[in-house]
Amino acid sequence: MKLFGLILWVYYFLLGNTTKLYGCKIQMVVIRRRKIVQTLLILVVCCMSSLAAFAQDTLPKFTIREIGSSKVLISWTNPYSNCIQLAVQRSFDSTRYFNTIFSAISPNLPQNGFADNKMPAGLKAYYRIFYVLEGGAYFFSKSQSVGVIKRDIPLDVVLDNDIPKNTDIKKLIKIYNRDKPTDILEMDYGHYKKFRDSIISKTKDSIYVVSADAIMLKPFMVKPFWKPSTFIYTTAKGYVNLHFPLAKQRKYKVIFYDENGIELFTIKQIKETDLMLDYTNFIHAGWFSFELFEDDKLKEKGRFLLQKLY
Repeated sequence: MKLFGLILWVYYFLLGNTTKLYGCKIQMVVIRRRKIVQTLLILVVCCMSSLAAFAQDTLPKFTIREIGSSKVLISWTNPYSNCIQLAVQRSFDSTRYFNTIFSAISPNLPQNGFADNKMPAGLKAYYRIFYVLEGGAYFFSKSQSVGVIKRDIPLDVVLDNDIPKNTDIKKLIKIYNRDKPTDILEMDYGHYKKFRDSIISKTKDSIYVVSADAIMLKPFMVKPFWKPSTFIYTTAKGYVNLHFPLAKQRKYKVIFYDENGIELFTIKQIKETDLMLDYTNFIHAGWFSFELFEDDKLKEKGRFLLQKLY
C-alpha cells in the first residue's frame, strides 16, 4: 500500500498536479520541488545564453568584443585544416589602410583569438582577418568594430607603433634612417616625443618600432609617374617600335637597360624614321628602361613593358 501511494505521488508530481495527497505535507513538497525545477530551468537558459554570447563565429566570420579598459578581443573558429597563414588587421577606416597587428604562429588551429591591448581612446577601430589556404587562395573577412571606446588613455599608447611610456626620462632612444642605416640619432624620451609628434603632424614619413629603445624612420617617397613615350613604345605583337619623324635632320642615340639598370645595348645612330626591334633583342619579358639622346643631349628617359607572348 505504501509502494502504491509512493508511485501515485510520483505520478502526480510529474504531471504537475497540486492535488493534495496524503495531506498538506505532500502538497508542500510538490510546490517546493516545482520551484526547484523552475530554478534549474532558469539556470539552464542563462547558461545557454551565456554560451551563445561567448561562442566564436566560424571564418570568414569572427567574434569581436570589448573585454576591459582599452582591450578588444577578436576570436574565431577555423574550419580549414589547410590554412597556412592567418593575420588580424586593424584600421581606423572601414575599408582601407589596414595594418597587421597579429600573425598566428599556428594558423590552422580550430579555435584561436587575439587581444588588442592598445585600442586608442576616442577612436573607432575596425578589425578584419586575412587568411591563406594551401594552393594560394586567400580571403579577407568583413571588417567589424566595437565602436568608440570612451576612456582616457595617455597619448603615449595612442599610436599603434609607438614605444610604451617610460618613466625614466634619461633613457636614450636610437633613431635609424631606413635608407641610410649608418645615420643614427640618439635622444632622450622627452625629446623623442617632440620629434615623433613633429614627424607625424608635419611630414608624410613613417615611424616603426625596432626594439624597446630603437626606432626606424622611413622617409616618404613619391612614386614616379610613368608616361608612355611617343618615340619608343611596344606593340601588341611584341615588337619595340622606334618612331623619330626628324631622324633625317637630327642625330638620335638610344641606350637600353634592364629592370636592374644594367645596360643591354646601344643604338648609336638612328637613320630611319620608323624602326622595329624584335622581342628577342631583350631576351625576356618584363620592364626595360631607356635613355634617348638628341644631338648628344639627353632628351628623354623612359621605360616600357614587354609582355610574355606565350
